[in-house]
Amino acid sequence: MKIGRPKEVPDDHILSIARRCFLERGGSISAADIAREIGVSHTTLFNRFGSKQGLMLAALGAPKEIQWIATLESGPDNRPIREQIIEIACKISAFFEDLHAGFTVLQGSGIATDALCSEEDPEESAPARAFRALTEWIGRAQDQGKLARSDAQVLASTLLGVLHNRAFSSRICGDPDSEKTTDATHVANVVTLLWDGIKPPR
Repeated sequence: MKIGRPKEVPDDHILSIARRCFLERGGSISAADIAREIGVSHTTLFNRFGSKQGLMLAALGAPKEIQWIATLESGPDNRPIREQIIEIACKISAFFEDLHAGFTVLQGSGIATDALCSEEDPEESAPARAFRALTEWIGRAQDQGKLARSDAQVLASTLLGVLHNRAFSSRICGDPDSEKTTDATHVANVVTLLWDGIKPPR
C-alpha cells in the first residue's frame, strides 16, 4: 500500500500568508511572489488550490468554519443578556470586516460574485449555519425570559444587517465617518438602539 507523503506546509498556514499578501499588495501579486513568501514553490500552490484564482478564493472568500458559531450554540449563559449580545455582536462585526476586506480584493481582481458563493449546498455554508445559530440563540434567550418575544429570525437578520452595513460602508463606500467596524462603542450603540424592543418584560 502506497502511503502519500505528508504535507510539509499545512494549508491553513499557506492561506494565512496568502491572505496577508493579497490584502497588502492586491490581486495583482504573482503566485510566485506568494510562494516565495511562504517558502514553497508556486507549483505547490497550484497543486493544492488548482490555480491562482483558486488560491484567492480559498484565502479571501467566505470561510469554511466560523469560530463564534460554537459560542452561539453553547449559549446563552448566566451573564446579563445585554452583555452577551454585545460580545456576540463584536465578534460578528469583526467577521464582516474581515469578509469585506477579502471580497474587495476578489471583486477588484474581476472574480465574479457567483464564484464567491460556490458552496455545493448553500444551506450548509458557514454563513448560513451562523445565521441559524444566531436565530436559535435568540430563540433560547426568549424561551428563558431573557429577551422579549419577537420573531427571532427577523431580529437575527436585523442585527446582522446593521453590522454588515457598517463593514460595507467603511470599506466599499469609503464612509469617512465610519470608524473601525469592530469598535465596541459602535456595537454597544447598536444594541442600545434595539434594546427597548428586545429587553425582557419586567
